[in-house]
Amino acid sequence: MKSLWMKISGHEGAATSGQTSLAGPTRVFGLLLVAALAPMGPSLLLLAGPMEGRAQGTDEAAAADSASLVQELRELQDEFEGFRQSRIPPQTRVEGFRCDERIGRFCHWFGGADEANFPPEPVETEMARRELLGELSYAWNQFRDPWILGQLVRYLVEDGRTFQASQVARECGLPQSWWCHALLGYALHVDEDFPGAEAAFQQALAELPESEVERWTTPRYILSAEGRQFHREAGPENGVDREEVWDRLWRFSNPLFLVEGNDRLTDHYARLVVAHFKKEAGNPFRLPWEEDMEESLVRYGRSIGWSRSQQPTGGPGLQDTRSTVSHHHPGSRGYLFPEEFLESPADIPPEAWITAPREARTWYAPSYAPDFRGLETQVARFRRGDSLLVVGAFRPDPGSLVAGAPERIEAEGDPFTARSDPFRSQAAPDPEGPPSDPAGQGPAKTGLFLVPEDGGEPASVEGDVREGVLSLRAPTGRYVSSLEVLDRGAGAAWRARQGVSQDRLERGQAGVSDLLLLEEGAPLPDDLDEAIPLARRGIRIRTGERFAVAWEVYGLAFEETARVTLGFTEGRPGFLQQVGEFLGILDPDDPVEISFDEAGRDEVQTLFRALHLELPDLEPGEYTLHLSLDLPGRDPAVASRPIMVEGR
Repeated sequence: MKSLWMKISGHEGAATSGQTSLAGPTRVFGLLLVAALAPMGPSLLLLAGPMEGRAQGTDEAAAADSASLVQELRELQDEFEGFRQSRIPPQTRVEGFRCDERIGRFCHWFGGADEANFPPEPVETEMARRELLGELSYAWNQFRDPWILGQLVRYLVEDGRTFQASQVARECGLPQSWWCHALLGYALHVDEDFPGAEAAFQQALAELPESEVERWTTPRYILSAEGRQFHREAGPENGVDREEVWDRLWRFSNPLFLVEGNDRLTDHYARLVVAHFKKEAGNPFRLPWEEDMEESLVRYGRSIGWSRSQQPTGGPGLQDTRSTVSHHHPGSRGYLFPEEFLESPADIPPEAWITAPREARTWYAPSYAPDFRGLETQVARFRRGDSLLVVGAFRPDPGSLVAGAPERIEAEGDPFTARSDPFRSQAAPDPEGPPSDPAGQGPAKTGLFLVPEDGGEPASVEGDVREGVLSLRAPTGRYVSSLEVLDRGAGAAWRARQGVSQDRLERGQAGVSDLLLLEEGAPLPDDLDEAIPLARRGIRIRTGERFAVAWEVYGLAFEETARVTLGFTEGRPGFLQQVGEFLGILDPDDPVEISFDEAGRDEVQTLFRALHLELPDLEPGEYTLHLSLDLPGRDPAVASRPIMVEGR
């Protein structure tokens, strides 16, 4: 084959397969994968021109030996990645490299907003990729080969031509049809068609060859050893099988139920596709593909750009200290559902996930909302016959970032501005968006969702206000609730999730609802319908504030009298406490409390109560408001509401 590459001046090189020591890292929102570089020959530039034999006519090209054709393309692809690396300008680093995570040959560290600090792709690299795409496209039209198709879709997506990539995958025609569906799912995911991507990946899963089943249907890399063991040993004897564990993991890892499709799941499958077409291909690290590369990719995701760093050599003739650095989105963090709650998702406490990068085993950055924050909420449960009524009051807090997340990148000096970026498929924070208050006045979608623990369609209600109260009824059962706000224009989202469950109240049992804190100055309502719009947006109360609290009592018998006790304890022992734990906390702490008698009416029914409370002179911090319903001859019913006491 006639070479499409011409030598240019240069001395950039890549590590040989025997070198595993690292001079520096590759970066992603803080993930830096770094491979040491060793000297090698001159850099190469891809120029326009036909493959050898193309000028002799289509018939001869079609008759060319397929194995030879694929080998020639492999060499071209590897030369392109070498050229890509050679065109990245190195930056001098005086300090040494710190590894937050070491995976095989690669060093990872987490750098915050600096992860967006990589140079734009040079025009000559873009031109070289398009020349490579021309060769891949011509070869694909002559000979249907899975490797050629994978590289063609790969570089079309990287070049921003996701529509063409999806068309090529749809018209695939390979005997390995699962690979066609997988590539289609990849292209659709990058194009943010998450439902279409999910459908394509499900079709690929249905047609997987035996050799791929383990890679695609097990939590390799993304869960700890204990989590993988739980998945592996799941079965009917444990009350949950492997398929159900897998389904739960991804159902509750979905970043927003407001967005159609599960983009965290499709991103996981997209990473597997990328790993598949990179396995037998060159890369800018100039290292052979090994398991450490696959683990890094599956855990931390696709790159959005490249840079190189170098340390002073200390003199001529010493080893080249330049390192290739791969960057991930600076908004990346952990969205994966905590593995310790996979056996019982409805027991998960509030705010138990979306974690900072150092705490997360695997990362993701939603392209539609890379600025993701916590939502201040108050969630309360009430009984309605055999139904569960959930009330969710919410308010975005612009100053409250998700734990450990980086501050928003300011527009001034934003390295994403005017970038010619082949990796633009991962949307960067909008430099034109409001940097200080993304909870501004733009349009927003809001929603309250109850997602069944064991599958089934979620119950939901949606709105368009940035703060307010939503309520939702569903059959009594076990759920994960999610309150969500999405502002696509600002690339911002807020979310709060927690487990929500309710058992049936048997005949002869009495119960009490959750406590519902009302807004400051709210009048005492006569019933729950009046109370719901008055619900406090969160659980913050000022020292000395007079506020109202409302609740319902269920199951009092005819002329039965119950004693209700309200009291505060210091700390946040949990959203709901067992009766024994509650009494053990109240007695020794000598809490402030009030008591009154609650008389039953002529029949078993729901009783609504509300009263004003004034906080004692408490120091700012976390406390818990408890209510105990004590009935003669029966176990008490208990409700607990964490509160945050703030200074005046």
